[in-house]
Amino acid sequence: MAIIGGNLERKEIGLSIGVSGTHDKTKINKNTGFLELVDIDVDGQGNPIYVEQGSWTSDVIDLGDIFQDFEKVFTNSTVNGASSFAVLTRVSSNNYEWSDWVAIAEDGTIQSDTKQYIQVRIDLFAGFVTDVFLVAKKDFNINEFLEKKTEKIGGYVVPKLTSNTSSTEGFAFSESNAGSSYLPFKAFDKSDTNHYSTSNASAFLLGSLGFSFTKKKTINQYKIRSISNSAILNSMPKDWVLQGSNNTTNGLDGDWINVDSRKGQSWNTINTDKTFELKKRVTYKAFRLKWSANNGNTTNTAIGELDFKEPDTEIIQLKRDYTFDKQVDSTWSDTGSLHRKKITRSQWQRIDRVEVL
Repeated sequence: MAIIGGNLERKEIGLSIGVSGTHDKTKINKNTGFLELVDIDVDGQGNPIYVEQGSWTSDVIDLGDIFQDFEKVFTNSTVNGASSFAVLTRVSSNNYEWSDWVAIAEDGTIQSDTKQYIQVRIDLFAGFVTDVFLVAKKDFNINEFLEKKTEKIGGYVVPKLTSNTSSTEGFAFSESNAGSSYLPFKAFDKSDTNHYSTSNASAFLLGSLGFSFTKKKTINQYKIRSISNSAILNSMPKDWVLQGSNNTTNGLDGDWINVDSRKGQSWNTINTDKTFELKKRVTYKAFRLKWSANNGNTTNTAIGELDFKEPDTEIIQLKRDYTFDKQVDSTWSDTGSLHRKKITRSQWQRIDRVEVL
């Protein structure tokens, strides 16, 4: 059991992980967010007494994913007493067969091989101080032990339509329209000469326009293009919300969640795009623009083009910093390179049992 001293001991490691996982005689303090040993009693002064040792194992981390809402753990360690901890990792290429647990290096470098899946285990051992192991409350960020690269460039995802239902990827919808020349798909036909318009009545100035996909889409941006008729640019939406749904069947029923809102938007030129970034990426089967006001037109509300953009697909992978001899080559990286110098058989035969000659 730990005897409480007066020091706060912070132990930190070098891989970004989440606080969810499996606890064995450890817990996340609800007030501080710190990982700590379970307390089993109190001393005469009311201070907690901890179990002698415990461990925490992270959930499986897929290094093929990009993490958005993970807690961050750093590489610094301040030792104020006799307590100690160990950080180990294990890896897998299929999330089924796992390597043995391997301790990280003294400087925090991960010693496990590079594979797609990784788990982190922290073993805590009580000493003569308060044992607190910091898991910082921050969004995920790249650190020196990980590198991020773009695997696929994102793009706008609504297909080119020739009718409301002309694509196998989904269908266009709206609350009303002003006839066959102004159907919903006109806002998705990739043409500057056509546009969508509500019915010719003031009661239909308010409305919605959107696209329902056959599969869920993740977006982080959308764009609206002004119509090609300069005389009625004031029919463009002014105030709106962007909404997403996973259970709509026709674009009007189902549950809708607001994912963005804008006010006071106007267009001064024809066929002009405005793009709008979302605060965070969202995933839904259908998206719609639902407006509450246009820019003053009393007959119609109109939209030239509407589209939604998928973000870039990014992956995270472990870095390695090997100390093998490196050839002078532009492909070499000071940190994270997996390249190694190729040697001939005669050079290999010069390798001594203790060191390379």
